Amino acid sequence: MKTKYLGRLLTLGAALVALSGCKAVDGISSLLPGATVENSKADNALIKTPFSIKKYPQNYMVVKDNKPEFEGVFARTVSRDLKEPSYITATTDYSTLDRAGRTQGVTAIVTYQSMMFHNSSVVSRPAFPEETRVSGEYLHAKYTATKDSVEKGWHGGINNNRIVQLTGYRGYLYNKSHLVAWSLNGDMQTHNVILGTRAQNVGTNDMRNPGGMAYPETLTRNYLQAHQDEAVAYQAIPIYSGSELVPRGVHVIVQSLKNPNGLRLNLWVFNQQAGVKINYKTGQFSLK
Repeated sequence: MKTKYLGRLLTLGAALVALSGCKAVDGISSLLPGATVENSKADNALIKTPFSIKKYPQNYMVVKDNKPEFEGVFARTVSRDLKEPSYITATTDYSTLDRAGRTQGVTAIVTYQSMMFHNSSVVSRPAFPEETRVSGEYLHAKYTATKDSVEKGWHGGINNNRIVQLTGYRGYLYNKSHLVAWSLNGDMQTHNVILGTRAQNVGTNDMRNPGGMAYPETLTRNYLQAHQDEAVAYQAIPIYSGSELVPRGVHVIVQSLKNPNGLRLNLWVFNQQAGVKINYKTGQFSLK
């Protein structure tokens, strides 16, 4: 099997986690000589899937008939929880950024109780902190990856984002798009955010028929609201092509744990926008 991105939490990451006794190990990416390694065949197949607004009007595609296939260490966690629900614990675990400063995968076990911790009736969603900047968001920005440095993160550059007029939408092309939504107990930090198009984030802007990342998020919220004793395994993995700074899309895998057939999702969310040509190496774009 070919090696995947660091953020996919492969055997090396599992070994380091076991040795450290921590859920997240800072600086794992510093062990690798470069920012990227070779994608798997499955990842490449997703990246190469042609996007068509007619075929995928809400910017997502169903993968393998929605059969959940979790990846890395998280697959073992889900397998254990499915066999023995008493082990289920609400958690959200973030991979470290890779050496190029790119956001990697996020995994979560979401319960009704943990979801309600971020319910709007309990606490308002905060604004993004000033330091939450993501790869591709600023042209010519520099990423400082010095371990434990207060300057760690993206600095400088010219914002690639701007307001556009598209069919059915006028607004900023890009959003800071969560991998695990704030409403599902995700945070507002760079390790949980990518540079996503508006359609990648919410689809066609119709909240009655959510698309993009909002589609699996909404189904998960609704399921937990209707089954308050349940828990849902949630994995979101941005996939980059080579050394590009902007991901081509996000692979989202979701499954309910106490009733394994209650909620099952396996989705590829395209990071594209109809009518826009994106330079994934830099984050720049032009209207078609």
